Amino acid sequence: MPSSRCLPALLFAATLAAQGDYELDKTTSGARDGTLVLDVRQAPPNMPLLWLVGLSAGPTPIALLDPLDARSVSVGLELIGNWALQVTSPTGTATYSLLLPSSVVLQGDVFHWQTATFPGAPTFIDAISNPVTTQHALPSTSAPLPNALLAARAGANLCWARNRDAGQGDFLLVSGGTSEFFQFRTLDAAAGPAMVTPRALHAAATLNDGRVLFTGGVDGTGAVTTTCEIYDPIANTFTAAASLPGPRAAHAAATLPDGRVLVVGGTTDFTDLTVAATNSLNTASLYNPATNTWSAAANIGGRRLVPALSRLSTGAMLVSGGIEVTVLFGIPVGAVSTNKAQIYNAAGNSWSNAANMPAGRAYHHDNQVTLANGRLLLTGGVLIPSLLDAANAASIAQADVYNPATNTWTSTTMANARTGHTATRLANGQVVVCGGAEGLLSAPVNLAAVERFDPISNGWTSLAPMTTARTGHTAALLPDGMLVLLGPDTSGEAMHF
Repeated sequence: MPSSRCLPALLFAATLAAQGDYELDKTTSGARDGTLVLDVRQAPPNMPLLWLVGLSAGPTPIALLDPLDARSVSVGLELIGNWALQVTSPTGTATYSLLLPSSVVLQGDVFHWQTATFPGAPTFIDAISNPVTTQHALPSTSAPLPNALLAARAGANLCWARNRDAGQGDFLLVSGGTSEFFQFRTLDAAAGPAMVTPRALHAAATLNDGRVLFTGGVDGTGAVTTTCEIYDPIANTFTAAASLPGPRAAHAAATLPDGRVLVVGGTTDFTDLTVAATNSLNTASLYNPATNTWSAAANIGGRRLVPALSRLSTGAMLVSGGIEVTVLFGIPVGAVSTNKAQIYNAAGNSWSNAANMPAGRAYHHDNQVTLANGRLLLTGGVLIPSLLDAANAASIAQADVYNPATNTWTSTTMANARTGHTATRLANGQVVVCGGAEGLLSAPVNLAAVERFDPISNGWTSLAPMTTARTGHTAALLPDGMLVLLGPDTSGEAMHF
């Protein structure tokens, strides 16, 4: 028989077991001056349904209502007067809508939701849904998220976890050899699996089946590695994949329409910037996930560090910009952020010149967005004017749009120069750019500034700033339309659209 000090653990286990008999999810982000919509699915049909809401996550023992029930709900009693009754449909569905006021005073308010059906036997409560947390802010503004990450996450890779929580919007943040899940339903974090090899300055590409390939980079000893691994969101594991033909870091990777992954540029040694430039690469490799093998691809036109590689709407691959290095007798004699672009033809394993970008840029691979009409938007990045003037390397405000149908560029300018920022396409086709750093790379100034790009007018509009200046953070658009911004520390915030 368990001792009395074991009872809290047993009760907690019972609480966990009581959650998630059926699905509860948020359909809208609940922006202030809008409508919050919650949906129930797979509940017992034609049953009375109680909507519970609180300012805290409880737990609240159901024994307060029914002494026979040892379960708990994840909702406090602060708003019990706002609990509501409904009846589930013949298919076990129900919808709850709430008009939200427009008030700065209520900015960032957090509510905890859950539902339960009744009557049960022998208890009064029958089935209980999973809990849901909602946060509310004025449209196009941000508020700090209610929960912190488990670890600081600078430059994290994002892997969608479509099999978790009914595929509603959980994702994995991967950095420094560790990972954690951001949970859409409850706006909090949970531990994820460890990588096979800790790595930085690597490249990641999402495969056509949803798995994510991590290639090369600098390992935990500081050496540029050939190792690769794959994250499987269904098995929730990292497993080793075939190694690159040679060490490679500060490169770019993207998935071809046929499922293979193209890797370009980078360096074989990142001891320091001079060594990285000396050992920069013009080579490219192809990974075949069906056979777990690598093969050589045609070389790109020049040694490139931190270029961008983009899968175009036409199916072709575009390599753009990067730090183009000229090496003479083993010594780097030139390094500049190039404006060159090239297109890869997978069928012929060949490269052809594309129109040059309006401005040179590097370190922009993670800030590219494919627009709804198939054009490609590249925002910000780093301009190194020359090897001799490398000390004046700085962020740029240039934002250029490439049209693959016409092989032409359209030049635009953001209000702020940025590098290390995020760019996210919203459901309406517009793009929101958040944070980053402006100024010289030797003395960067972190930004809280937010801008929105309209693909119809090719114009930019400044929005309310983030609550915290962020560089090297990660952005994810959730299924309810809320944009979460996480890192580079353990904090996060959400913008409502």
